[in-house]
Amino acid sequence: MIEQSESGIVVTETVGASAATLFAVLTDPRRHVEIDGSGMLQADVTSRPISGVGQVFTMAMRYPSLGDYRTENHVLEFEPDRRIVWTTAREGRPPAGVQWGWTLEAVGPQETRVVHSYDWSNVVDPAVLARVSFPRVSAADLQTSVQHLAAAAGA
Repeated sequence: MIEQSESGIVVTETVGASAATLFAVLTDPRRHVEIDGSGMLQADVTSRPISGVGQVFTMAMRYPSLGDYRTENHVLEFEPDRRIVWTTAREGRPPAGVQWGWTLEAVGPQETRVVHSYDWSNVVDPAVLARVSFPRVSAADLQTSVQHLAAAAGA
């Protein structure tokens, strides 16, 4: 299921893997390239598992109009095997307000409802809003990310 508003996209799908297995993939930035449905992620730079709120992990990115760049991703929410949310920023800059989230809800021993969200409602800087057209990632890209997560978890 896809829900899209003026300030966000939410994709919900049930996959055949445990929440713990899915969460292990999500908390390993080295695997984010493997699950990215947009094709923007190029590589993990920090190579350290995410373990809690306040942690920052860095990713190498590529976007057609920007070329190669890096993002610093600040973990805002962290609930083991249940939820992880981060806000992203260009390396060396404060976050602009875009948030990426994953919520996992076990519906069986090897079945999990996955909710993947992309929320730009907190982007208020006029300079950012003037140069960035949202959404930069489509609902189909988010749906592909959920499918890639399932595959990465062996589902």
